[in-house]
Order: sequence, then structure tokens, then C-alpha cells
Amino acid sequence: MLLVKLALHPRFRAVVMYRMSHALHQNRVTRPLAGWLTGRILRSSGAELAAASRIGAGLCLRHTTGLVVGGDVVAGRDLTLHQGVTLGDRTPGGGQPVVGDGVYIGAGACVLGPVRIGDGAVVAAGSVVLIDVPARTVAAGVPARIVSTVPAA
Repeated sequence: MLLVKLALHPRFRAVVMYRMSHALHQNRVTRPLAGWLTGRILRSSGAELAAASRIGAGLCLRHTTGLVVGGDVVAGRDLTLHQGVTLGDRTPGGGQPVVGDGVYIGAGACVLGPVRIGDGAVVAAGSVVLIDVPARTVAAGVPARIVSTVPAA
């Protein structure tokens, strides 16, 4: 029963479909199918996860509505994204974020441009990140600034 629930859950399904579209995007012949699948993800879950983006294992989508991940985004393992998060560029072709392992990005946050988010960093809800965020720190505000460190586990 648990497997059926997971297969039917929109957040889980969006991650699985993203993984499939990313795999299809690697081959020039199947790339159009990857684009079609990306559109299906958007229609079914409200998340725009570009097939060309590279996201490590353990992606957790807390809520999918309004989620946007650009095609040049590179993210590590165990990334947690809440609803309304945007990872993308500030200007067309201006570069997109590189996100480390174990990063948590709160609802409505925007991480824009060629910035780096370090391992274990937290981006607070509603923040607009235009600067690099060091590992194990908390960024908050508009525009975001470093406000504290993440407590050791």
C-alpha cells in the first residue's frame, strides 16, 4: 500500500518524472521526449524542473506549486525545496546557481544568477539571494544577507 501511495503522490511523481526527463535529455535523439515530459511535470504538479538541470540524489520537494529550476542549475545531494522557489538566472544567459549538498531553501525564495550556495546552507523563506552563501550559514532578506550559522547536528 505504501508503494502505491508513493507512486501516486504528486511530489514523489514529479521527482521520478524529472529523473526520467533528465536521462532522456542526455541523448540528442530522445531530447524532444524529455521536453514533453518536462511539460507533463509542470501540468501535473505545478513544478517547472528543466531536464537539463543536474540535481543530485535525495531531492525533496516539500510542495511543488510554483517551483522553477532553470536548465543550467547544478545542485548536490539532499536538496530540499519548498513551494514557490526559483533557481535561475537574473538575465538571459547570465549564469545560474550552483547549490551544494544538504541545502534547504524555504518557500518563495529566489536564488538568482551565478551564485554558489554552500553545503548545509539554509535560505530563508521569501529571500532573494544574489550573493554567494557560505556553507552552514543562513541567508535571509531581500536582498539576502548572511544572518547566522547553522547549528551543528
